[in-house]
Amino acid sequence: MKECFEIGIVTGVHGLKGDMKVFPYSNDLENLTKQAYFLIEGKHMEVSLVRMQGKFLIVHIKGVETVESAQEMKNSILSLNRENAAPLATGSYYMVDLIGCKVFENNILLGVLDDIIETGANDVYSVISKNNTELLIPALKSVVKNISIKDSRIDVLLPEGLVDDEYI
Repeated sequence: MKECFEIGIVTGVHGLKGDMKVFPYSNDLENLTKQAYFLIEGKHMEVSLVRMQGKFLIVHIKGVETVESAQEMKNSILSLNRENAAPLATGSYYMVDLIGCKVFENNILLGVLDDIIETGANDVYSVISKNNTELLIPALKSVVKNISIKDSRIDVLLPEGLVDDEYI
């Protein structure tokens, strides 16, 4: 498991006092506004202000007090230590922990989880097979039977007709 989560990217400066505009990768902006520290390009930085503005975060880092110093941070990645991340409900997982897991059906390797597509109804797992074919699997309880982050394994039961015989 990764010890840090990438949570956003600095897209620009906000105002004249060194505030940075951050495009968040997370849907949980409320948790991000409560953080006292972020990692910026791996460097531990103390936060003096985080607030939401539309779909962006406005972040002020102690020691970054000018437009010029904030501008130097543009395109930097903000990360959060795992221990400071919001706790998850039972049966929920961080996407970063799922990506890279091997996906099996009846102990037959289907491929590796490459991406998670967020749709309005449910997530969809993009699994890449050994012959580089993409399989899209709905992330539903009726399909995803078991997830073991420790073993980097996801067991599924695919709905009939989802896969061609040529896939496996």
